[in-house]
Amino acid sequence: FMPNGMRPYKGDPQNPRAYVLMPNEEMKQMLEDHVLTLQSMSSSKYAVKLLDTIKRWERNLSTVSEVTDAWMVMQRKWMYLESIFLDSDDIRLQLPEEAKKFDRADKAFKKIMQTTRDQPYVLSACCQDGRLEEFKSLTAEFDRIQKSLTDYLDTKRSAFPRFYLISDDELLSILGTSDPKAVQPHMLKLFDNCKELEFQRDRVVVGMYSDENEHFRFHQPVRAEGAVEDWMRNVDEAMQDSLQRISKNGVYHYATKERMQWLQEYIGMVAILGTQIWWTWSVEDAFRKVSEGDKNGMKSELKKESSQVNDLVDFVLQPVDRL
Repeated sequence: FMPNGMRPYKGDPQNPRAYVLMPNEEMKQMLEDHVLTLQSMSSSKYAVKLLDTIKRWERNLSTVSEVTDAWMVMQRKWMYLESIFLDSDDIRLQLPEEAKKFDRADKAFKKIMQTTRDQPYVLSACCQDGRLEEFKSLTAEFDRIQKSLTDYLDTKRSAFPRFYLISDDELLSILGTSDPKAVQPHMLKLFDNCKELEFQRDRVVVGMYSDENEHFRFHQPVRAEGAVEDWMRNVDEAMQDSLQRISKNGVYHYATKERMQWLQEYIGMVAILGTQIWWTWSVEDAFRKVSEGDKNGMKSELKKESSQVNDLVDFVLQPVDRL
């Protein structure tokens, strides 16, 4: 394994958290070549006296290959869980039993790696009695801890289903800190086209910004306290309630203002919704007029809508300031 087969993992290179194996394709290729060489030797008539030695080496090399594969699987699982349980005090507090189990498994893993670093020889590291079973046992323990972690994440997602839209690692980055602003990098995934929440002070959410920097404020601010899934659910409800109120207000004032002025006073989704509602009413009204004998009802409606489209064209062709 040494000098190039192991490396320090996190922390000071002179005093790291642990040592880990590096992928060693050269060693794997050498193992395969040696196995083929031994198989060729064992079939030779001149190898009769050396047959026991050849068979012993075949078993050793087979064990090295199997143990090395199991070692890398175990190491990957340890590295994933280590970054969760040792880098996040909040996760440890929320999963105390799993944290204790990981600490025991972590201690066993680090002892193995330290011993390997002190005696960096492939045969002695891989061919110890019970080494493969030890690795499989530790891997199984890491699997059980990871399953508990997955179950924990599923309870969070059940409480706030929008968490299903982000990965386990992204959700853990939110749950692993008490800072409510940890949700900000993931808002575009959690809410369609919502770039970020607007915080007033550190723990009060008062609005949202879109990816185009459009903004609306909540009718009632939301305190970002307690479990993140609870206050994010409150944010979701505040968003729906506020947009409903803004939309209702926008539809009500559509007929009382000049249309282009009205469009610029409301965020895009409200403007589209209000325009569609009033367009539907206007078209139905045109049909009513025609049914009552007004032969110019549809022509008048077409003229009005064409004028509105032209107003929009003229507006978007104007130079505009950056948002």
